[in-house]
Amino acid sequence: MIRRTLAGLGWSLRRTLPAARATLLASLPLLCAAPIVLSPAAALAIPEAQAIEKLAVIPVFVLTNDQGVPLPIPRDKTLILPMYLDRKMAETELANFNKANAQLKARVLPIPLNVANDKVQELNKQLKDGRTLIAPVVPRPVDLKEAAAILNKQGVTDKQIQEGLNTPVFFTRPFLTINTPQGQRGVFFFRYDDLQKALSAIPDANKLVPQAADLTAAVREIVKAKEDVFVFFPTPDYFALVQEQQRQQQQTPAAGSAPAPAPAPKP
Repeated sequence: MIRRTLAGLGWSLRRTLPAARATLLASLPLLCAAPIVLSPAAALAIPEAQAIEKLAVIPVFVLTNDQGVPLPIPRDKTLILPMYLDRKMAETELANFNKANAQLKARVLPIPLNVANDKVQELNKQLKDGRTLIAPVVPRPVDLKEAAAILNKQGVTDKQIQEGLNTPVFFTRPFLTINTPQGQRGVFFFRYDDLQKALSAIPDANKLVPQAADLTAAVREIVKAKEDVFVFFPTPDYFALVQEQQRQQQQTPAAGSAPAPAPAPKP
């Protein structure tokens, strides 16, 4: 697989919040291959940028050269830069890429999803000659499968799922909530097994019905909500990166270090 370097892109649980709104399911056909940009609304509870900032606890993994410059896949005038939600998937892609392109010394670079979204938008403004950068957020196949099963049970057809579900997120009806310094917040999960683990800690979990929707539908719901009442639950890779950064800081306390990842909500 041949890629082109892209210079210029530096880089306790409780059951409350009863309204698991049907608009999430109605918004299923929204796509997430392009940057998360929503149409303007007349009145928003929180700005769109603030909603997307909640994705700071969701790292994505991108293939770059040894200078940290992304390596998108050229396809005509479209440049495709997969952003993997699972580090293992990115490392598998890296191994395949290095077999054919060892001279590029590629590596996997973690980037907060909100930052990656902003960078993709910035770079698209800089691209010339009619080129466009598309950066799909690539989920684990198991999460796509679980989301499709949930939506099928709700009457969503396979065709609708294929056309509209790109990056699934999971929640429950009524909403499962988490305690944060700002109060209780309804939780969206990127991984189905994280949702199941949270439900296993709740005695009356059978009263909560798992739901699924596309990421863009979740962001739209956060923006439309009357109050700031939602968060995204950090993925395991987020916690692993935090621990890795803490170890590096302990080993080289005097050296300058990158800003710490955004703090995750505490159960």
